[in-house]
Amino acid sequence: MPAVAKTKEKEEIPQADIYIIQGDDSLAVSDIVRELKERHTAGGFGEMNFARLDGQSISKSEFAAQVNALPMLGSRLVVLDDALALLKGKEDVAWLDSLLSAMPSTTAVVLVIEDSKKFSKGSLVWKTVGPGHALRKTISGLKRSSTWLEHPKPTQREMPEWIANQAVEMKLAMDSRAAAELANLVGDDLFLARQELIKAKTYAGEGEPITREMIRLLCSPSREEDVFAMVDAAGQRNPGKALSLLNALLRDQPLPFVFSMVARQFRLLIIAKEIMQEGGDEYAIAVEGNLHTFVAKKLAAQAPRFSMQELMDIFNQLDRMDERSKTGDATLDVMLETLIADLSK
Repeated sequence: MPAVAKTKEKEEIPQADIYIIQGDDSLAVSDIVRELKERHTAGGFGEMNFARLDGQSISKSEFAAQVNALPMLGSRLVVLDDALALLKGKEDVAWLDSLLSAMPSTTAVVLVIEDSKKFSKGSLVWKTVGPGHALRKTISGLKRSSTWLEHPKPTQREMPEWIANQAVEMKLAMDSRAAAELANLVGDDLFLARQELIKAKTYAGEGEPITREMIRLLCSPSREEDVFAMVDAAGQRNPGKALSLLNALLRDQPLPFVFSMVARQFRLLIIAKEIMQEGGDEYAIAVEGNLHTFVAKKLAAQAPRFSMQELMDIFNQLDRMDERSKTGDATLDVMLETLIADLSK
């Protein structure tokens, strides 16, 4: 029997007033921010008590105004991405010291530091914010509670273990050979690795193990591209191209898997459409949908081709198709072809 991949327990995020997230693991940053948002902004005024800012485009006074704002009941969370862009010199770090020391007790602040590790004298060290950096000294000297979370992107050698840990969190049974196979296919693309695990879980079924053969079958880099291209063709009212792409997918992949990918695509388009209607962009889609920026960019380009009512009708139709296929009322492949043909008119 294949060996079970080595895993470790998921890191618990301590309660704190100030959180520093350092590293280039953008997936971990996204997960942590989402968890902290749920923790600190629960209740009816959640969105009003949350602010996510970009250090490249915001001033110190604008950031201070967000930090010092009082919440609508409960607590408030302020996230500053690319924090080092706002903290370029020692005087800026001193300003931050004063701001965080005096901020309201109802506010929690997250500083995201984009940094990576390099080899130096035989060991991996942070390139920018090392042990002697002024920001580290400032945070450690604050009287407010703080926690410093380090999340470097795993190396290619570490990817099988990272994938195994993700599988454990998703309650998937996955042996070391399958984890290694997926690592070979996705490289160090963490967002893609998670999406491939979701696809494998859908294909295998609840509680069933993920095998190396299954990974080889499902996890081609072109699968998601093919679904995007098919929906693009339907949105551009090109039935010939859309049906050709659907039939190519059905030749290469099991029917239930193709159906699940199409359903997922329209679910993501609904999410993207909602975010864009509220003024969000592809960055907001990536954050709110927990998606790779590449996927979010494609969704942002594709969503305007459909109205929200169209997307909701399509998703409801897919739900009815699933029910009809399970009762034997109609075959799923024929219903999928009919749906894509109708969309392309």
